Amino acid sequence: MKSNHKWILLVACFIWVFPFQSMAQVESINLASAIDSALQNNLGLKSARQRVEAAKAMVPVGFNLDKTQVFYRHDQNDIAENGYSNKVFGISQSMLFPTVYGSQKRVFQDMGMVEQQQYLLTQNQIIKEVSQTYYTIVYLQKLENNYRFLDSLYQQFSIAASRRYELGETNYLEKLTARSKMRELAVRLAQTTESKSQAFIKLEQLIQVGGEFEIPDQELLPLPIENWDMETHPGIQFYQQSINLKQDNVSLEKQRLLPDLHGEFFRGTNTGPNARIYPGVQVGVSIPLWFGAQKAKINASKYELAQTNFASENYAFQLDNRRKQLEIELQKFQEAISFYTEEGNQLSKQLISQGNIAYKGGEIDFFQYVLLIENSRNIEVDYLLNLQGYNMAALEINYLINP
Repeated sequence: MKSNHKWILLVACFIWVFPFQSMAQVESINLASAIDSALQNNLGLKSARQRVEAAKAMVPVGFNLDKTQVFYRHDQNDIAENGYSNKVFGISQSMLFPTVYGSQKRVFQDMGMVEQQQYLLTQNQIIKEVSQTYYTIVYLQKLENNYRFLDSLYQQFSIAASRRYELGETNYLEKLTARSKMRELAVRLAQTTESKSQAFIKLEQLIQVGGEFEIPDQELLPLPIENWDMETHPGIQFYQQSINLKQDNVSLEKQRLLPDLHGEFFRGTNTGPNARIYPGVQVGVSIPLWFGAQKAKINASKYELAQTNFASENYAFQLDNRRKQLEIELQKFQEAISFYTEEGNQLSKQLISQGNIAYKGGEIDFFQYVLLIENSRNIEVDYLLNLQGYNMAALEINYLINP
């Protein structure tokens, strides 16, 4: 009885000392929660969002009056009626031509819209990478299960071949074949496991949840293709907003040729007898006499507008052609998937069932039986490879950004 109490006390102490290890749980995530985590936690996306906010915060800078000047002036030549020189206090203000401020504000608003579209592009890219990485992990898990099954099968085959060779029931070639196939499958399994670990690390970099997670085993099917409108594509919208920015910048540079305005109000007086107050107003304009530098800026802004127009047209052209290329690639993978769904799946099952019957009936030996099972699994593996290629191409189409 005392011994039992000691064991109970030891177990209680162990749980007390290591509570986190005993209660640790690994979170299971699906694609929707992975995307949501990335949109909330990804620091690169947060950085892009801050650039949008910074651009929006610059809009009020469009109305940027120069600093108001307050001045004092004493000129011995400014003699009042009482024979004393006046001391003048005043305030002056300079400003650009009024329409310039409206143009400046539009330029800053355009800059905010460009950053907003850049943010949407970044968001689109992250969603695509999360989706591709997620489905890559699901694919690698299924591939790993197939290789693990074949690895176990060839381990048994290798042991059986070695035993038969010792008993003189088979030749050395069969033993070598079994050994080499076992090593080949072991390498494939190890490589697949390592690739899966790399994919998990990449997904963690994207979603940045800060904890362990797992992806449940699930059925892997061809993903649907989304039809998106070229006009509303975030990349096209980015270039459209960039064109608006360049157009408004050309207009702004032209308006900078307009004269600046100046205004001044002052009052002069002195401390002599019978002193009076002499108010005054001065207004004026600043007219540019040399237009070369500003004309150069106007021409440069026009070239930038033309360059952005060409870049926009090229982007739309390349985007459309890239989609066509991906659709052809989809068709290539679809042919292999269709073969599997129409014939391959049934053929794989028949190889297993007929192989079991033939092996149990003594019609084939263990070596032939293992080859049948491997052929059946290879059909499954080939299907997974083509399905993975199809899904990666489908996601590339659905979230196509870089043509």
